Amino acid sequence: MEKPLDLKNLFHPRSVALIGASTEQNKLSGRPFRFFREYGYAGNVYPVNPKYPEIAGVPCFAKLSDIPGEVDLAVITLPATAVRTKSVKAAAIISSGFAEVGGEGVRLQDELQRIALENGIAVCGPNCSGFVYFPERVTATFSVGLDGGLPEAGPAAFISQSGALSSYILGAAKERGLAFRYWITTGNECVLSFTDYLQYVLEDPEVRLVLGYLEDARDGQAFQAAARRALALDKPLIILKAGRSEAGAKASVSHTGSLAGADEVYQAVFSQNGVLRADSLDELFDLAILAQARRRPRGRRVQVVSISGAAGILMADVGSELGLEFSDLSPATKDELRKIMPTFASITNPMDVTAEAVARPGLLTQAAEVILTDPNVDNLVMFFGIVPGAHERLATGIAQVAQGTDKLVMVTWFPLPRADIWMSVARAGVPVFSEPARGIRALGKMAQYVAARERSFSRHTATIESSPGLESAVRKILDQAKNQGRNTLSEVETKSLLKALGLTVPRGGLARNAAEARSVANSIGGAVALKASSPDLLHKTEAGVIRLGVESPEEVERAFEEIVAKAKKWDPRARLDGVLVEEMIGGDTREVIVGARKDLRFGPIVTFGLGGVFVEAIRDFAVWPAPLSLDEAREMIRRIRGYRILTAFRGRPAADLEALAQVLCQVGQFACKWQERIAELEINPLFVLPAGSGVIVGDALAALR
Repeated sequence: MEKPLDLKNLFHPRSVALIGASTEQNKLSGRPFRFFREYGYAGNVYPVNPKYPEIAGVPCFAKLSDIPGEVDLAVITLPATAVRTKSVKAAAIISSGFAEVGGEGVRLQDELQRIALENGIAVCGPNCSGFVYFPERVTATFSVGLDGGLPEAGPAAFISQSGALSSYILGAAKERGLAFRYWITTGNECVLSFTDYLQYVLEDPEVRLVLGYLEDARDGQAFQAAARRALALDKPLIILKAGRSEAGAKASVSHTGSLAGADEVYQAVFSQNGVLRADSLDELFDLAILAQARRRPRGRRVQVVSISGAAGILMADVGSELGLEFSDLSPATKDELRKIMPTFASITNPMDVTAEAVARPGLLTQAAEVILTDPNVDNLVMFFGIVPGAHERLATGIAQVAQGTDKLVMVTWFPLPRADIWMSVARAGVPVFSEPARGIRALGKMAQYVAARERSFSRHTATIESSPGLESAVRKILDQAKNQGRNTLSEVETKSLLKALGLTVPRGGLARNAAEARSVANSIGGAVALKASSPDLLHKTEAGVIRLGVESPEEVERAFEEIVAKAKKWDPRARLDGVLVEEMIGGDTREVIVGARKDLRFGPIVTFGLGGVFVEAIRDFAVWPAPLSLDEAREMIRRIRGYRILTAFRGRPAADLEALAQVLCQVGQFACKWQERIAELEINPLFVLPAGSGVIVGDALAALR
């Protein structure tokens, strides 16, 4: 029986055993002992190594069991084959040679996991760089990031699935004005995962933000829950996510299944749950600096005040790409500014105060005080450069301005002045950045975080009533396919599911011979579409088994025969149920694609984009975890590059976007309900009629588990 894991023993040990400790204090096995001794850990430290009677004057024990009393934490640097952890409460296993090397290492890690879980031992690693809990100086690491001394504790927690990179981040944090409370590397995550640590540090009231380097969230549902918790607590979760390549994409029978690779799904999960994604190490720090500021963005409206017109334009360009708004100041504010600004200054947005700021350093702070009273301004961004003899006055003035407002004030200073000057501004709660584009980009992403947090308070998953008997109708179709040994549904069967769900399908029917096809076409009247109906011919365009706009009875019969012949030639083994004869969908419609599948990490996801045979080549799509709220469905629709095609455009009426949003919600709910039986569902095309007229399913397929 597994025992519960208590991470308190990991981060708050009263005693530490250093198993495999070395007398050589700069070796990997000697560094943890040196750090615990030099950096003031208050508990008992016990080196363990049968080679030595003492290390640096401290008695050394031959084995763990020789230590008097209990040991809360073991820091282990022994080879993998020598690792044993039964008699401790927590362990940081720095040793390598486990699952990462395969073979015998996998067996050793499995055994380590079994022992840890059976005995309730919280294990960090193995194959990690350990961790540091700064307030109590628990330095269970060999990281070179501590060689310059132990930094003061701060409000940030850092969790990483990389060891070496994490050491460099630890070393760089101080010069970037960032201080950690926790610094954790996860290694092979044999027992404790990235998400386990995340859940723990979020509940520490002294933690105000969490940074992470993530390659894979092994329990996607738990990660989502932790991200939602971070959002609720207003503790920004900033992730540098590696792995954007196609290599992680899942093999799929549908277009939508092959569209959304691992990275697209992660991005969707991040967007839904307010996770700030950093695209570089610099941005990881930039977002952290902004996240630990005393103020959050009040909205998206930004006023830029700069001593360089070019820098102001650069910031406006970058900010606009991220959804920031550079609105005009009110007439009253402009009147006040004209009283203090030189006549040649530009009272616009961005505002260029010119080189006059060099001669009159107080000009920038005076302008800032006036601007911050404007109701059209949510955030103030200031750009400074080289202002000879006035750096200190500028720093003091901006600190005073920021303390007198509840709006966010931030500064870009390029090049940075002396560290003591810009750090004095940072200590006053004003984020300082060293390059214009980086600062404004961080602001844009933080504004998105604030908006995501506001949405989370009112998020309600849409509950859409399905047609009577949906469950029994779906179960009957799925059971029939299962009894026949099939793992796909035909178009007729898939449309039956969607019709039961409440979606509109074209008028028509299944014909098993040419005469039936003629009869069905006559009952419809007008032009018809004919398509082979087979669970084995999923992509009918490629197989050439579709005929569109067929009108005369003779053409219908001829098209039927051609389709049957084509189907047999394309795949002689394919099961052919007949030919589906349906009305042609005309008028002013847009074709889109809607799909759903179960992601291995995060469960059901919905994919949406413009439809047609080139959907995979164009790759204009949006992904979102299911179930969706109606607001999230509307956001999905707006996210694609071709969104404008769906709106009123060049005399064409807007498509029925509300009906489309409803379909996205319905498909998401359906995917959640039937995720254990349906692997993928796709509608392509879904015809979206003009606003108020609804949608019609053009073609559809489903793959079963």
